Amino acid sequence: MKKVIRAEGDELEWIYIPDVTYCEYGDVKRRLQLIVPYRQEWKGDRKYPLVVFIPGSAWYRQEMYNGLPALSRLAEQGMIVASVQYRESTIARYPAQVEDVERAVLYLVSKAEDFHIDPERVFLAGNSSGGHIALMTAFRSANGIEDVKGFRAGIVKGVISESAPTDLFMCAAEPIPDFMPEDFMPSRDLLGVSEITEDLELAREASSKMYINANASLPPVLLFHGVEDCQVNVNQSRYLYELLEKEGKSVDYYELEGANHGGAPFWSNTILDIISDFISQ
Repeated sequence: MKKVIRAEGDELEWIYIPDVTYCEYGDVKRRLQLIVPYRQEWKGDRKYPLVVFIPGSAWYRQEMYNGLPALSRLAEQGMIVASVQYRESTIARYPAQVEDVERAVLYLVSKAEDFHIDPERVFLAGNSSGGHIALMTAFRSANGIEDVKGFRAGIVKGVISESAPTDLFMCAAEPIPDFMPEDFMPSRDLLGVSEITEDLELAREASSKMYINANASLPPVLLFHGVEDCQVNVNQSRYLYELLEKEGKSVDYYELEGANHGGAPFWSNTILDIISDFISQ
C-alpha cells in the first residue's frame, strides 16, 4: 500500500553536541553536554532560552549521560539545554561547584551566536545536589558575591530546583538511609569536614537562608519535590518555600504526591509544561 502524506514542521531539529570543554584545571577538564537547535537554513535571527542543567550526584562525580533522553524532551519545549559537569567534592570543596557553573554560563554566553542562545534568557536548573548548586549560584550572585569575575547579578533569570537540599544543617541532622553505607556523608564531604560544626560559617554559606533577605533581588524560583522522598526530605523544599514567601520573593512550589527522589515523575508532560510556562513568563 502506498500513501502520500504532507510533511509537517519547519525543519527545526535538536542535535546533541557531546563533551564540550568549558574549563580546565591542570589535568582536570570540565565539560558540557549540549542539546541545541539546528536548521538546514536559518531565516532571521531566532534565539532560544538557555537552561543550564546540573545533574544530581550527592556532590560526588556526576553521571553526565544517563539523563540525556529526559533533557532532550526539555529541549524540545523550545530551549537550549546544557548539562554541566562540575568539580566533585572529592576534588574541591564548596564553593568550587558554584564557580564551575558560573564559568560554564559565561562560556555559553560567549558562544551565544554559535548556538543561537538568547543571553537575556539564561536559567539554572538541577535535581538533588544539582538543584542545590543551581540555587546557590543564583543566590550568591544576587547578593553581590562574585565567585568568578564577570558573573554578576541579573545574568540568571530564574532557577528550577527539583528534590534539592537547601539547608546543610538539616542535611547533617537527617539519618543516613538504610540502603546507603554508614560512612556516606555527602554534605560534610562538600564542605571538606568530618562534622558540620567544624566550619559553621561555610555551612551557612552553602545554605539558602543566608541569601534570602529584603535587599537581595533574587530571580524567580520554581521548586519541585516528591512527598515520599527518602533521600532528601521534602521539608527541605518546604522550608525554602516558606523563607522565600516570607520575604516576598517570586516562588512557585509543586509537591508530587507519591513521588520519591527524582525519576520519571519529574519529567512528565505536566512538569515539562510547568517548566516551559515558567521560562516563557
